[in-house]
Amino acid sequence: MKKYRLLSLLLAISLFVLMLPVHALALDEPTTNAQSVVLIDADTGDILYQKNGDMAMFPGGLTMLMTALLAAEAIDANTLTLSEEVTASENFRYNLNADSITADPAIVPGEHLSVIELLYCSLLKSAADACNILAERVGGSIDAFVESMNRRAQELGCTNTHFANTNGQPVADGQVHQTTAHDLALICRQLVTKPAVLDVSRAASYTIGATEVAGSRTVTNANYLLDPSSEFYYENAYGLKTGYSAALGSCLVAAADYNEVNVVAVILGAQNGDQFRDAINLFDWAFNNYSYREILNPYDTLDTVEVEMGSPATLGVRAENTISLLLPNDQELGQVEYAIQYNHEQSGTTLEAPISAGTYLGTVTVYVDGTDHGSSRLVAATTSDISRVDYLRTQLKSMVQAPAVRQIVSILVIIFGIYLLLMLIYFIQRLHHLHTLRRARKERAVSRARQEAQWLEVPREGDEPAGYFGEPRDRYDEPEEDYEDEGGDGAYSGRHSGGGRRYESDEGLDFDEDPAPSDDDPDDYRG
Repeated sequence: MKKYRLLSLLLAISLFVLMLPVHALALDEPTTNAQSVVLIDADTGDILYQKNGDMAMFPGGLTMLMTALLAAEAIDANTLTLSEEVTASENFRYNLNADSITADPAIVPGEHLSVIELLYCSLLKSAADACNILAERVGGSIDAFVESMNRRAQELGCTNTHFANTNGQPVADGQVHQTTAHDLALICRQLVTKPAVLDVSRAASYTIGATEVAGSRTVTNANYLLDPSSEFYYENAYGLKTGYSAALGSCLVAAADYNEVNVVAVILGAQNGDQFRDAINLFDWAFNNYSYREILNPYDTLDTVEVEMGSPATLGVRAENTISLLLPNDQELGQVEYAIQYNHEQSGTTLEAPISAGTYLGTVTVYVDGTDHGSSRLVAATTSDISRVDYLRTQLKSMVQAPAVRQIVSILVIIFGIYLLLMLIYFIQRLHHLHTLRRARKERAVSRARQEAQWLEVPREGDEPAGYFGEPRDRYDEPEEDYEDEGGDGAYSGRHSGGGRRYESDEGLDFDEDPAPSDDDPDDYRG
């Protein structure tokens, strides 16, 4: 029975181990001694390692990193320049105490220093007075600048950060001045993209020229990771700042890159020297166990889109930028998905030719196992020229669909309909007229036939012969003429009148010229 229980326990443990993520099995955590530690990928902001990363702590001099960030963003916005000289006001020291770290010698009201000199004093010397002078120049007043610090922290995603001053000096009771290692890492992720701040933070030392009230000042970098003569020198480190407070101890924000892996480490609450050892351990651990995996390649065609009037009618689409994901070397990439949004679909229009290669078409967001890992602009991979046939067809369709053209077409249709109606009426009337003419001709023909039949009718004995149109004709209407036989033999003689001829023979017989036809004489025809 005990064997079976032991076997069941081993199977349960094995199943639990198999369910763990691959990198959890493969990676041992780095050794750190500080109270709060965070290591992030500077390119993506992904957390690679953390210990008490969200624990609120007093940042001390690391507060000046936010002051430097707002000054760098003002330079990017062209509202400030590194060479611009700034005059120290009469009130710039109003929130500083006797223990505040200042430039050596301390800056006095009315003194002129350039922006780049103030940055050197702030980041290398941790001079609180230099931070206040920058704040007045950028924000208009120190209080307004502090409000901008808190607002910008919220925009960067800092969830447990609040600043009460520009420099990390101790605050009065009731005031809140705190941040976390994770929030500081988010702030410094922005700082590593500002060349002016990086150039200042990596300098070993800097000498500020003499002013009208003070001699030259030399400030030295306390970040031993950047000092080749130090036991903590780290070749791949490039910034950013050290800090210290009596309550918290030593602090450090450091950045390093190697083999395209770019990381930021935040160490809060360390014993003297341990902050550098923790940073070195974090950097070595990251560079030995992590590498970038490409999840979006600008040379790959992600999608095809239809182009109206295009030749060709479809167009390849690619990402404009490369997106890579920092992963443990022995971890599988996971399921990669692309969410594409086209500008023309968002605006409810169509994509029309011509489209040149590289034209901005939309955005693509990359998800790995459901987690957003960045976005890139989408551009046309090839060119789609305009098709003349499709263009003419589209223009004709557009013209036909125009309200004015539709009105004209409607009017023409109505006119044509009226024309067809008039033609129909005309043909009906013409057919009726032709029918009337045919009927009249038929009636005239019948009448003429009757008249001809009446004219051809043979009169009976005792009837007067009819005239040409059927009227009685008087045979004695015309004068009589003597008639003799032309033969000269005197066989026949008689008289002729207009109505007929009368013949007398030698035998004394009288007969008319038009006697009734004889049945025996077929040639005897009265026409």
